[in-house]
Amino acid sequence: MIRGLFASASGLLAAQDMQDTIANNLSNLETSGFKKDRVLTESFASMFMNRLEQGAREPVGNLGPGVRAHYTFTDHETGPVQNTENPFDFAIEGTGFFVFDTPEGVRYSRDGAFTLDEAGFLVNQSGFRVLDTTGEHISADEPVNPNRLLVVDFENPQELAKQGNNLFLAPAEAGEPQPGAAPVHAGYLESSNVNAVREMTRMISAVRLFEAGQTAIQAQDETLEQAVNQVGNTR
Repeated sequence: MIRGLFASASGLLAAQDMQDTIANNLSNLETSGFKKDRVLTESFASMFMNRLEQGAREPVGNLGPGVRAHYTFTDHETGPVQNTENPFDFAIEGTGFFVFDTPEGVRYSRDGAFTLDEAGFLVNQSGFRVLDTTGEHISADEPVNPNRLLVVDFENPQELAKQGNNLFLAPAEAGEPQPGAAPVHAGYLESSNVNAVREMTRMISAVRLFEAGQTAIQAQDETLEQAVNQVGNTR
């Protein structure tokens, strides 16, 4: 019975992770260049079997021991591209990322909504300067030739890590940044790849999963209460 409580509680935690991820996706529905996240779940039974194969655990029996949020990954599917007619908006046609100089080092993003800072340099919405193909900041007092923008790609873009401000950090697992071949268009902007209808459908499923876990815990709690207070009572 206690194992049943743990299994149900693990389902609650997984459902909560799913809801948090979906909520973050929906909150960035209007963020240009934003890439949605997905949560993959794994049963604890599978996890235990993986450990058994490595000789680290003993068998736990036939009772399903629950589920966990196994892995959260970013879906790099291209979002819809809108014609804004703003000369400081840019969209990449294909794969690749714009490159920015930040206080923490070089960062990457698909968000091409740029503007000029007080010094006349091209920056993103957070004020980080955009790099050109020579690795320098772009000074502009007139519309920028999109061919000047540095675009890079990665062998394993799924390994890029979100760092806030709609930016990605490139760990070693992503591979070295390589010059991107995708053309860049001025006056266009890539929208978020979040589909509101699909996300709401996933949210409803996650909420129902959470509620099912709550119901299971409540039922087991009532059974435990009866076992403690009634079983063996001779009065």
